[in-house]
Amino acid sequence: MGRVVIVALITLAIIAYDYKRNKDIKKSAIATIIAIYIASVGFAGFTLARAIPPLFFTHILATILAYFSLLYYIFKNKLYWQITILPLITIAIYVGLNFLEGSRYEK
Repeated sequence: MGRVVIVALITLAIIAYDYKRNKDIKKSAIATIIAIYIASVGFAGFTLARAIPPLFFTHILATILAYFSLLYYIFKNKLYWQITILPLITIAIYVGLNFLEGSRYEK
């Protein structure tokens, strides 16, 4: 849990440094919103998808890709929203499996 907090603080420091350097409030606001989205969806998926190991691994990979997509947006000013929504898709797959198969995936 401590590593996650450190990564979140480093991300916010990178966003603040980019704002100080470029003075682009819109880009910094979008980056902050995406960082909060990745953190919240990542945490929700980590708690939900543990019951299905392949889906859990896929969610971890999707969260890491979304984070690197955020960093690419900060440094290169190009947003890949398709990669950013990948962690949400893994949660949707979990909900769909729960809907189709019943609640056997719950703890």
